[in-house]
Amino acid sequence: MHWLTGLPAARTSGAALAALMAGAALAGARPPDQNSRTSFDPAIMQIDETRYLGRPVDRATPLLDDTGSRFALGEALGKPAILVLSYYGCDGSCPTVNQNLASVLAQVTRFRPGTDFRVLTVSFDRADTPQTAARFVEQMKSVPAALRAGWRFAVLADPAAEAPRTFADQVGFQYFWSRIDKTFMHPNVLVFLTPEGRVARYLYGTRLDARAVELALIDADWGRIAEGRGSLFDMITGACYSFNYSEGRYQPNYALLAGLGSLLSGLGLIGLGAFAYRRKLARRAAHVH
Repeated sequence: MHWLTGLPAARTSGAALAALMAGAALAGARPPDQNSRTSFDPAIMQIDETRYLGRPVDRATPLLDDTGSRFALGEALGKPAILVLSYYGCDGSCPTVNQNLASVLAQVTRFRPGTDFRVLTVSFDRADTPQTAARFVEQMKSVPAALRAGWRFAVLADPAAEAPRTFADQVGFQYFWSRIDKTFMHPNVLVFLTPEGRVARYLYGTRLDARAVELALIDADWGRIAEGRGSLFDMITGACYSFNYSEGRYQPNYALLAGLGSLLSGLGLIGLGAFAYRRKLARRAAHVH
């Protein structure tokens, strides 16, 4: 297993570069293509977020899940969705990313998978099938049934060789097959989609935690998540946190909080002044009588 670690976070027109991971290949030789490489340039893994945020995915994209059932991408939407691009022959980072996501989602108590949001893992390896997807799912035995009900593992139903590349390009996801390492090189990233299927946020594996996932889900469905439950709270929460592109994580919205603090301080001083003035008038009136 070849791991790419220690790469610095970077931004290209608003893109954060996370630590990159490589997954092990399926057994057997894989035919080379124009994306097969023998050297690695980290720059090609950067996602230009300002270019892809807000872009729609093709809702008509045909998929096959791990049971062989056919469905369109749009059927997995209608609610905020977390899209994970993986490949099922990987024995390293892809199972780890999906398992880590499962562990983090188990800590997300505010929103319920299937009811409030959905998760969709799609393979970018044209060699994958519903059978390899099913074996991949079997490896994730620790995923709770409640979470599994809102999570589908799929492959592209389009047999065209360029279909995976076309699908991944919609969200700016870049990958290539390394002949030397016998692995796919790809970023470790979660793509958050709006109910309509537009890219709302990217979260990278090195910055993944339950709070960040909750905030990204709120970003993906501003004020409407959980069918209106607690939407005011979600709107306030979303306003109080902002996404730091250079670091690839959420942080308190310091400018808003500072402004709010100044406003409250000003109102407090006005109230204190009004109270002191009324006390003064009351004392003066009492002195006259």
